[in-house]
Amino acid sequence: MQNLFIDLAQASASMLGYVLKVLMPLIIGLVLAYLFSAPAAWLEKKVKSRSIAILLTYIGAAACLSALIYGFIVLIAGALPRGNLSDTLNLIKNYCEGAADAIVSFASDYVPGLSASGSRHALKELQNKLLGGFSLNSILGAAYSLIGGLVTFFVGLVASVYLLKDREFFVMLWERFLSLTTKQKTHGLISEAAQDINKVISTFIKGALIDSLLVAFLSSLILSILKVDYGVLIGIIGGVLNIIPYFGPFFGMVPAFIAAFFSGGLLHAAAAVCGLILVQQIDSNYIYPKVVGEATGLHPLFVLLSVSIMGYFFGIPGMLLAVPAAGIIQIFIKRWAYSKE
Repeated sequence: MQNLFIDLAQASASMLGYVLKVLMPLIIGLVLAYLFSAPAAWLEKKVKSRSIAILLTYIGAAACLSALIYGFIVLIAGALPRGNLSDTLNLIKNYCEGAADAIVSFASDYVPGLSASGSRHALKELQNKLLGGFSLNSILGAAYSLIGGLVTFFVGLVASVYLLKDREFFVMLWERFLSLTTKQKTHGLISEAAQDINKVISTFIKGALIDSLLVAFLSSLILSILKVDYGVLIGIIGGVLNIIPYFGPFFGMVPAFIAAFFSGGLLHAAAAVCGLILVQQIDSNYIYPKVVGEATGLHPLFVLLSVSIMGYFFGIPGMLLAVPAAGIIQIFIKRWAYSKE
């Protein structure tokens, strides 16, 4: 019986994954259209043309994304020495060897029963496993997945343009579909639930943007005080990554650590990370609960679980959508509970 339940669960998960994969371009289109609907509507009032407003919205979004990517490239290029490729690779190799020696020394001193030779053997095994993943087949598979992902995103992008341009038409189709397939009472309940969902998502997006701006400002300020190279740029990147709850801040610390390490050594890198940890403590204890937490009313434990589960199945996009998705699920659970009272 237990095996049957496990098989059914695996089959259901596989079927759901297949359906989501097929519908992914439409899902991307709906998400993009929803995110850009407010700025596109605002621009439409200014320029008196929906097509131009949509074009300007996407140009602005592309410009912001390009600026972030360019800044990240400048950050990486600036952290490396100017010279030929051989010098750069040798420097990276020396840093890695120094880090390995530091790990071996620390493990030998503080881990009981572990010798220096044992530590080096463990690091060698880890190195072999990591390098073993860079085979020709894995590289080709990654390239194929990347191309497929880009095609899916492009189709979703085109779909979002049509959804924005003819939004009244699609809203009318949705209303007609509900009228034909549901009773009037059910139609009303679905409309009310849709309004609640829209409120949760829109409030979450506004709160997350405000929170990210504040974190970007504080991170840039701390890193500038610590005289980390490209501190303002790293702070902005950290603010953007902070949209991902719990895990985003750790991703944002990586470029700060790298820039500080190459410019001032390990102690400078540790100081930069400690400064960002201080910012995250301020954010998690004061800013995020006030600005974002009230939007969904979710307990922090449920937020952590939703981010972990969505991240496991859908990667970084799942992490981004975890909190509003959990808020939507909470709405349906509350409505179901009220209907049983």
